[in-house]
Amino acid sequence: MKNSIHLIALLSLSFFFSACLKDKCEREVTYLKATPVYYNLEEIRNSIELEASKTLKVPGKIYYYNNYLFINEQKEGVHIFDNNDPQNPVNLGFLKIPGNVDIAVRQGILYADSYIDLVAIDIRDISNPVVLHRVEATFPQYGITQEGLLIDYIYEEVTEMRDCDIDGIGIFNEQIDLATAESTGVLNSSGGNGTGGSLARFALYDNYLYTIDYSNLHVFDISQLNQPTEVNEVVVGWDIETIFSYTDKLFIGSTTGMIIMNAANPTAPEYLSSYDHFLGCDPVFVKEPYAYVTLRSGNQFCADNGNQLDLVNITDMSSIYLEKSFGMDNPHGLSIKDNTLFICEGDFGLKAFDIEKPLELDQHQLAHLKNIQSFDIISLPGTNGQILVIGTDGFYQYDVRDIENPVLLSHIPVEK
Repeated sequence: MKNSIHLIALLSLSFFFSACLKDKCEREVTYLKATPVYYNLEEIRNSIELEASKTLKVPGKIYYYNNYLFINEQKEGVHIFDNNDPQNPVNLGFLKIPGNVDIAVRQGILYADSYIDLVAIDIRDISNPVVLHRVEATFPQYGITQEGLLIDYIYEEVTEMRDCDIDGIGIFNEQIDLATAESTGVLNSSGGNGTGGSLARFALYDNYLYTIDYSNLHVFDISQLNQPTEVNEVVVGWDIETIFSYTDKLFIGSTTGMIIMNAANPTAPEYLSSYDHFLGCDPVFVKEPYAYVTLRSGNQFCADNGNQLDLVNITDMSSIYLEKSFGMDNPHGLSIKDNTLFICEGDFGLKAFDIEKPLELDQHQLAHLKNIQSFDIISLPGTNGQILVIGTDGFYQYDVRDIENPVLLSHIPVEK
């Protein structure tokens, strides 16, 4: 009888485990896998040097200083051109600065971001740039780990079999990796100051360099040009993108509005006022009594809410307000020379408007260059009527003294 009972028990257990095995659930899932990319921090910090000239591949922002033209190669460094003859800019070389996006120049000292660091580089002898100083770990966009500096993620679509019970957890973790990558930004001589475009995240005022990350304003004392020192960090808001210095005010563009900071005390800028708009990318240019703000759609950061130019009345900078909006195609960077407003329209070219009567500018379009791609512009001071334009298809210089008939001076194409 005991043996029969034992046999029945064993058969029952066998049946139970067989049932469990038969109930095991697997299914095919497809998800986006994020593989981190690490760089050796010491190698990055020792690799700034002037290399032989290169062709443009993925151009970023532009900067002009003392007849030299600097074109950023995104996250790589800057191309340097002698632009004394705008019809024939001479490629002098490529200044390798790993992780570089923005620069500013004062009295021959070039300030640049290099991933998490700010570096000061002496370019007074343009053929022999020298790193003078480095402010380490001042920008928070990238994380330092045991594996090195986390600078990017490689994304690939993966299809595999997952256990039903844990599949959701695995996919959820992958999605967190992706979201974290996006939210932290892992996923963009002589003379005085140089001139940057409206997409700049660096600005100079008094003896200070101001830079922005995605939420903070960093203040660097550059009274000793060869040794910048961070003296303050001010919380501004979320998703801030651009900075424009005008007198002692800092106009900061974000994806949700424009913020004015008062830099009367340069070491401690204070919030003055702001205006809110729908979600969209928004460079700013100022000519009183208005701040000209472009809003565009078209990617995951700028949403898809519309394309327009906003005129924000800044007569009283402590109480600003939107006065009028104008429909645009896909506005990016902008600039003003005298009474002419230039707006980069991305794939739709470059437009120019007479703003002698700003509230009627849509009735006074002066020119539309349709055969170029443009995302930022610099209008040079002086009487030569020169503008510098950068787009995904390369760099352009125009003489716009006769604005209705602009003359192409030179074009530096992107390598196909």
